[in-house]
Amino acid sequence: MIGVLFGALVLLIILNVPVGVALGMASTAALLFAGTMPIALISQRMYSAMDSFPLLALPFFLLAGKLMEHGGISTRLVRFASSLVGHIRAGIAMVSVVTSMFFAGISGSAVADTAAVGGVLIPAMLGKGYDKDYAAAVQATAGSIGVIIPPSVPMVIYGVTAGVSIGNLFLGGFIPGVLVGLSLMAVAYFIGGQRGYAGDPRATLAQVWQSFKESVWALVMPVIILGGILGGIFTPTEAAAIAVVYAAFVGFFVYKGLTLEKLPDILIETVVGTGTIMLIIGTASLFAWILTSARVPQMIGEAFLGISRSSTVILMLINVLLLIVGTFIETNAAIIMLAPILLPLVKTMGVDPVFFGVMMVVNLAIGMATPPVGVTLFVVCSITKRTIREIFPTVLPFLGAMIAILILITVFPSLVTFMPSVFGV
Repeated sequence: MIGVLFGALVLLIILNVPVGVALGMASTAALLFAGTMPIALISQRMYSAMDSFPLLALPFFLLAGKLMEHGGISTRLVRFASSLVGHIRAGIAMVSVVTSMFFAGISGSAVADTAAVGGVLIPAMLGKGYDKDYAAAVQATAGSIGVIIPPSVPMVIYGVTAGVSIGNLFLGGFIPGVLVGLSLMAVAYFIGGQRGYAGDPRATLAQVWQSFKESVWALVMPVIILGGILGGIFTPTEAAAIAVVYAAFVGFFVYKGLTLEKLPDILIETVVGTGTIMLIIGTASLFAWILTSARVPQMIGEAFLGISRSSTVILMLINVLLLIVGTFIETNAAIIMLAPILLPLVKTMGVDPVFFGVMMVVNLAIGMATPPVGVTLFVVCSITKRTIREIFPTVLPFLGAMIAILILITVFPSLVTFMPSVFGV
């Protein structure tokens, strides 16, 4: 049965079938081949996976991000980031990374982060004479920070799947997200120097203050979400709903970038995004249940423990596995499939499940900028009119920097667990 399960999945992925559909079809084929389980089990397992109150946070966070994305926030965040780092060598590339970090605290989505920021800054970089491959590489990797710095949709999914505090996961993502951003800035600075990209004139304190005042409504949103969760004022699900109300208020009455004419498209995008994620959750949960029934987690655990008993070595092996999986399977599907398999193993090693969740998200975020299923690569390619083959050589140094941060947090878990231990719920 397991051979049929994986064989069908690989074949469907090669045929470019959407991941959610491929997981469902492969699981159905395996159950039919086994012939020992009722087909009604498919709908039952999918429904039970989606029937979760915390998952209500997903559509709300997606909607809040869409409202802020269409509400005129991108240009204001760009101006603020430009006033802070625009004077550095390769200044617009630096602005791209910093703005992506700011926007990550709003959208929770790498695709939204890449599209919203890239739509403004990639043309700006090209207008300054930057090469298209460089502009695309910077934004593709910077956009992946959208799932590391909270709020983060993959962290919500991991929290529900693993039964871990979503608030603590959000806190744990801050330091890794900032480190990833700084590492990308370092690579952009080095390559920018080689290519002769200069910075803009340094902003005055008055200009910094003015740009901060214009963007403060957007910057406050993550504070409201996390502050409310950690203060016990509301749950993550309620925080997501409050984020929608706040985003609508800011978009309609403060920035005035939202109009009633834009709402139908925003709602349709949210519904489609939510439906896609929920389908993946249902089918990936069924896939993971079949693996668990076949004792695959135990076999993987025994294989890993047969190599080493060191938690660091085991985590490094898991990182290699996730880096490979992340290039072929969408992030949310990978979390739902692999978290139930790998979590029991790392728990026996004394690894904090909050740390492991953040490590998984950081790892799989790298896959978002890696072909063949690199979603942020597709976004920047559509903006720059370049192919993945043309831009990927320039992406590689940025991916190397992200992998270096992944190794750093794996070796020093306190980089993740520090904030949850101090402020956690």
